[in-house]
Amino acid sequence: MKNVVFDMGNVLTIYNQADYIRSYVNTEEDLNIIKNQVCSSVEWISMDRGTMTDEEAVNSICKRVPSKLHETVQRFIREFRMKQEPNPPMENLVRRLKEAGYGLYLMSNTSHRFRSFSKNIASVAYMDGIWISCERGYLKPEKEAYIDFFESFNLNPRECFFVDDSPANIEAGMSFGMKGCVYHQDMEELERNLKAAGILF
Repeated sequence: MKNVVFDMGNVLTIYNQADYIRSYVNTEEDLNIIKNQVCSSVEWISMDRGTMTDEEAVNSICKRVPSKLHETVQRFIREFRMKQEPNPPMENLVRRLKEAGYGLYLMSNTSHRFRSFSKNIASVAYMDGIWISCERGYLKPEKEAYIDFFESFNLNPRECFFVDDSPANIEAGMSFGMKGCVYHQDMEELERNLKAAGILF
């Protein structure tokens, strides 16, 4: 095993969706509107795929949400991830893996805002390669995303271990021979899984 591949949200960063949305709204009703009409929208996927700009997404979403939330939608999309907290234990692990000589890679579904907020995530600086969906036109767990990822960095899937908080994303990687584990916000469990795969640090 030569390489470790990391997801970003809920892995390199700490992200509780409900708590994050509450920082923008005052009622549960408004929370559910932002959750369903923004975070679980086709526009959100399109931004991550790179086929829709933030402005286009805001204009589309605001057609179906109450006018009182239009400014909130705009601010939420503009600021998303900018306020996400880094995950210090994960940063420590990433540093140790780097010092042990492993290749480190980021594979994340994210929008073009990544280039603005990534400077706030110290773990990103350790990455030997960065694959973000908006720049490639594919989304995990689509098989094309994994093919593109491996080809972009000339990686052998069987030499890679994937850490992601989505079981579907791990399963998709496994179909190419890449080992991995679902990250459950438990660093001890993650370190056991890495060592069980022969990754020593």
